[in-house]
Amino acid sequence: MKKTPRIAIMGAGVAGLACAYELEKMGVSPDIFEMAKQTGSRGFNHTLGWINLMYRPVQDPVIHLKEKYGLNLRAMEEIRRVNFYTANNSATLEGKLGYIFLSGPDERAITSQLKAHIETEIQYESITNFRELARDYDHVVVATGTPEIPKLCGIWNTDISGYVRGATVKGNFDPKTVGMWMEKAYSQSGYGYFVPWNDRKGSLILNMLEVGEYGAKLCWDKFIDSLGWDVEYEEFYETPHNIGHISKHQLGNLYFVGLAGGFIDPLFAFGSIECLASGAAAAQSIIKGKDFTELTHMWLRRNQQLLMMRRYVDKFRDEDFDRAFEVVKTPGFRSLVTRTNINIIYLLSKMTNTFASKKVDRVLY
Repeated sequence: MKKTPRIAIMGAGVAGLACAYELEKMGVSPDIFEMAKQTGSRGFNHTLGWINLMYRPVQDPVIHLKEKYGLNLRAMEEIRRVNFYTANNSATLEGKLGYIFLSGPDERAITSQLKAHIETEIQYESITNFRELARDYDHVVVATGTPEIPKLCGIWNTDISGYVRGATVKGNFDPKTVGMWMEKAYSQSGYGYFVPWNDRKGSLILNMLEVGEYGAKLCWDKFIDSLGWDVEYEEFYETPHNIGHISKHQLGNLYFVGLAGGFIDPLFAFGSIECLASGAAAAQSIIKGKDFTELTHMWLRRNQQLLMMRRYVDKFRDEDFDRAFEVVKTPGFRSLVTRTNINIIYLLSKMTNTFASKKVDRVLY
C-alpha cells in the first residue's frame, strides 16, 4: 500500500487554502500553519475588482473556478462599468466586465469562503521554520504571501517595489462601477482605484511604485486632493507591496505558491485567481506526480507578458497615459473586451515588443 505523504502548508491565504482543498479531494489531509489569529487577519478588509480582461484566456473567473476546481465563490456584486482617468483624459468601459470580492478577515471575504470548503483544522498563531518543516514533512507548500522565504533560498527576483495606502470611504456610489486613476504626480507608474462594497461604502486604494512610507503619504495626500470627493474617510491602512518572480517553483521538497511563488501580475498586481490555481497545482503535483511548472504555465506565461508591459509603462509620461486611453474609447477595443475571449494581454505584449523594442528591456525569467 502506498504511504500517504505528510504535507505541511505554510499560510492559510488563498493559495494555501486552495492547496488544502485540492489535497482533501484526493484523500490527503495536510497540516496548515497560519501565523495570524484568524484567516485573513494580517490584511485589512477591502474590496477587489476581478476584471475578466486581466484573466484571459479565462473568460469568466467565477465560472472557471467552479468548473476546474469545484469552488463556488460568491461575489458581492458584478462589475458593469469601469471609469478610467488620466491627467487629461478619461474613458469608460461598459458590459459584463467582472466581479467584486471582499478581501480580509471579514466572514464574506475570499479566504473565509475558501475555508468553508475544507475540513482540515487550521493551526493559528503558529510560528514555523521552513527548514524544520522540510526536514519533518515529505512536502512543504510555502504559501506565506511574502517573498522572505524564496529570498532566503536565493530564488527571488523583485520586479516591483511599491507601497499601498488605502481607506474605507462612505458616500453615495454606484455599486456596479469601479474607478481607476493613472497620473504620475501621485502614483508614478502605479494607479489608484475605487471598488464599492455597496451603494454607501467602498475601498479607495493607491498603489505607488518605488516610494517608502513618507513618500507614500505625500502621494496619498495629492491623490485625495485631486479627487476632491465629499466623502467620509475611515479605516486607513498601508503596507509595503513587493512583487517578483522566482527562478525555481520547486526546490527539494518545497513548493512555492501564491505571492511567494511569483503568482501576482506585475502590471496591476492582480493575483487571486492565479494564486488559487498555483495552490491547487502544487497539490496535483505532489499527489499525482504532475509537473508543477507545466500546470501553471498559462499564468507564468501571462506574467512574463505583463512584465514586458510593465517595463514599458514604467517609462510612460502623463501624455502617454492620455494617448493609451484613446484606444479604450474605440469600438474595436470595446468589442474585444466585452464580446470575445481573445487574449488581449498577449496581443498587447506583442505590440509592446514590436513597436517599443528599443525602449523596453527584454524580460526573461
